[in-house]
This record gives sequence, structure tokens and C-alpha cells, in this order.
Amino acid sequence: MNAIVVGCGGRARSWVEVCRRNKGVGIVAYVEPSPEQRAKFAAALQIPSEPLFVSLRDALKSVKADFVIDVTPPAVHEEVAMQSFEAGLHVLGEKPISDDFAAAKRIVAASERYKRTHMITQNYRFGATPRTAHRLLKRRVIGKPGQVAIGFYKAWATRTGTHYTELPFMFVKDMGVHHFDLMRYVLAKEPVKVWARTWNPPWGWHKGDAAHTAVFEFTDNLMVTHHACACCVGKQTPWNGEWRIDGPEGSLTWEEDKLFITYEYPAALEKSRREVPLDTMPVSGQDAILAEFLAAVKEAREPECSGRDNLKSLAMTFACVKSAQEKRTVEMAEIFG
Repeated sequence: MNAIVVGCGGRARSWVEVCRRNKGVGIVAYVEPSPEQRAKFAAALQIPSEPLFVSLRDALKSVKADFVIDVTPPAVHEEVAMQSFEAGLHVLGEKPISDDFAAAKRIVAASERYKRTHMITQNYRFGATPRTAHRLLKRRVIGKPGQVAIGFYKAWATRTGTHYTELPFMFVKDMGVHHFDLMRYVLAKEPVKVWARTWNPPWGWHKGDAAHTAVFEFTDNLMVTHHACACCVGKQTPWNGEWRIDGPEGSLTWEEDKLFITYEYPAALEKSRREVPLDTMPVSGQDAILAEFLAAVKEAREPECSGRDNLKSLAMTFACVKSAQEKRTVEMAEIFG
């Protein structure tokens, strides 16, 4: 299958490498409006000038492709998606679907109207730790989970002057969607409402709030707390965060991306703590995303992380921001309207 890569920034470079590792994919065009960025990108990846275009419309007139890999800023995603769907192309888009929820819904509606495959690159869920945790919870290894606590502490977006450090709520919007999507996948439940508070630690370098606590209520009354800080200078967590999932028969914890099942009470029963080997993954991360996307296109089915499904993860970020701004609990239904 032939692809057009739209957007030639740093993230696009990794997608080019992923495609080059996949024998079933050929990149026939690259789109980037900035001359300087085009030249820099081409030099770094040894790309000849012929497949480089200023706009997607120019590329569509010159090459035959099956899908687009959209690595543009979120505000541009709707334009790229609409042009792609109208041309009959499928879209593999970087998260988030959009920085505007109404635009995100229009993108998803267009993919369904044109009957094109649309998948969002939620790569975190394609790792061995969340895959194994999802399987274990499905088997009820700790019984039915009743509460979850997730901690995430990173020195995140350390280069000042970027939109990550200049705009409000970027930590929730950009990184939050990764973890919120993980919640939905690992727990196999959907959020109902959220209460959130955000703030900025005094030593931080972000203009927008760089720390938060969000308490989600999921279906079946499952309570999930997400607490995070983007300007952490102390002990760092893995990118997946540190998780504790509690049930009536013990706890399932993620500790430095290792999984442990622990049982300690009542004392009359034998205490136990064991590490669970992670499932073997044939491919993970971006490679797994591309494999799922290609399979969905060939099998004419909805992919995991489809745009339609990912709206639910995106809505969690918008609900968090709304809750923080209005200082109240926000129902997920409010975001969908």
C-alpha cells in the first residue's frame, strides 16, 4: 500500500522509519509547507526532491496513494482528513484527533460518510505492560476492580517557547489523552464523569498548568484517580505511569513497567506477591499501530483506536479542562452534546 506523509517534523521521521521496516508499505509523497523544514527533513532521511510537495492537494494530483499518515499540528487535522477522504484515501492520524471537539466529530463523521478507515495513533496501549494488564483483569485475577490510582511524574516539554510550554492545559490535552485512552483499554470500561483540579508548581517552566488531579467515575462505579506533574525534578515515573488497581482478591500494580499481583490481608490467609511475566509482543508501539491499520483496511473492518472510538478518549481531556475551569464535576455526556 502506498502512503503520503503529511507534516515533516520530528514525529514524521519516526513514521518514515516504521514504514521503511514494513515491506507492505511504500511512501510515494511527503508534504510540508515550510521550505526550510522540507530541506532539513529530506537531508536527514535522504529523500530526493521529486516526492516532496508544498500541499496535500499538489501531492494528490501527482501520485497515487492508498492512505495518508497525518503528522501535522492538531489544528490542521480536519483539513488533512477532509482532503484525504474526498480523494478516497484512508487516514492514520496522530493524536489528538483535533484540538477542537466539534472538528473531531466532523472528521469522524466524514470518515464514516466516505467509508474510509480512520485510526488514531494511540501507541501507549500497544505496549506489553497494558496488553498484559488488560488480559489479567479480563481473567479477574484480583476479582472485580473497585478503584485505580495512577501516578505520572515527568520533566515534560523541557524546551521553552514551544506550544507545549506556552498554551494552557497542554499537559492534560497532549499527555492526558495517552493515559486516558490507556484507562479505557486496560479497564475495558467507559468514563461517566470527572472532577479535576489543575495548578502550576512554583518551580515549573510551563505557562499553563503543569500538574493535575483528576477523579473519573467509570461504569460499574469504578473510581479512577489520575495525579500528575509535568515539571517533576525528582523521581521520574515511566511514560506509562505507575498504576495500582485494587480488587477484592488483591492488587495489580505497575512498578517501573513491571506487573505484580499482591495479596496481604486478611492475615489468616497466605500472603503473596509475584511478578507476572509480560506477554510477548510480535510488534509494539508504532509498528503495532501500522500493522493494525493495514489489517483493518485490507479486512474492511473498524480498527482498534478508530476515530469513532477515540472520540471517547479525547472527550476525557475536554471534560478534565472543563471541570478545572468551572470547578465542578463534568458529565461525559456534556462534551458530546
